[in-house]
Parts: sequence; C-alpha cells; structure tokens
Amino acid sequence: MVEALTRALYRLPLLVALLAVPAAVFAHRDDQYLQAALVAIEPSGVRLQINLTPGIAVAEQVIAQIDRDRDGEISKQEATVYAEALRRDLTLRIDGRKLELRLTGSQFVPPEELRTGSGIIQMEFSSTFGALVAGSHTLTLENRHLTAISVYLINAVQPRLATIQITRQKRNDNQSVGEIEFTFHPLPSKIPMPATPN
Repeated sequence: MVEALTRALYRLPLLVALLAVPAAVFAHRDDQYLQAALVAIEPSGVRLQINLTPGIAVAEQVIAQIDRDRDGEISKQEATVYAEALRRDLTLRIDGRKLELRLTGSQFVPPEELRTGSGIIQMEFSSTFGALVAGSHTLTLENRHLTAISVYLINAVQPRLATIQITRQKRNDNQSVGEIEFTFHPLPSKIPMPATPN
C-alpha cells in the first residue's frame, strides 16, 4: 500500500508528501516512536525523508530529546541539534560505500501537538554519490535513532526517471535496516548527424 501511495506522491515536494498519506498507513501503538522513511533514488544521488511520530506514552521522552531547555517551545537551534542527532544515527551506503548525509529541510510541530500522538516531525536529507555505472546497485539504509522506543518503516519511492528501476527491497524484522536493489541504465548518447554537403 505504501509503495502505491509513494508512486503518486513522488511529484510532490518530499516534505509535503507524507502529510498527504492517510494516518492509517502509519498507525502505531501509543508506546512507540514511529520513524517512516521514504527513499528517492536518482542517477547522481538520493533524497531521504523521515516522518517521525511519537505515540502518547513516549511523547515526553521524545520532547525531552528536542526541547533541551524545557521551556515548552522548540527553538530553531534545538531543531537543528535534534536533526543532527538523527543524522548521526543514520547510515546510508551505496554498494557498501558509506555516503555523507546532509540536512536539506525540516518541519517541527509544537510539543503540545506531539503529545497528542498524531504530531509529525519531518526531516529531509540528501546525499550525492557521483555518476553511477550502468548495471545493478544496492542502497542500504540503517536507522539507529532511539531504538528502545522506536518502530521503523523504510520504503523506496518509484523513481521518476526510467533510467532507474527498483528491482527488490529487503528489510530486517523491525525495518530499522533496509536494502533497496536497483538497476541503472543510462540513456544512450546522442550520435551527431553527419553534416549534409552543400
């Protein structure tokens, strides 16, 4: 179900896309911190969006990780620090080679909304891996963020370019680790037409 939705949602900006997904897709228990990742693979890099939704019973634990001065608000600096903590807990690899992630966007709701169990924190990261060679590749994502209270989802977005095709997705039991196998077939170079004689 998630795969069908992400195909339709890919045309939207990633930080908007998951807001359009029905809440039932990401239903989780009150004592869990749901971390749902969408992975968009492109010929020169990858975009990663993570939708973070703390259940009611764990919301205070999550808020304590973000609102460090306990003033009831999430400042820009606190949001940046938390985004960096999440980034450090993520490992992304292409064909076994570790990639560097950088934060490209984030959206935090107020703590009172997080306490309802339906408040969503959104993070977007990106990474470049240079020019891909034609053939099969494997992208691996591991999420180690707040493992004691978290459940995870990892899913590939349908590529927007026909040069990339997702062939298989494998995940461990709790989906904290996912492998996305794909093929890359670059478009053939245009052969210049011979000049016509005058």
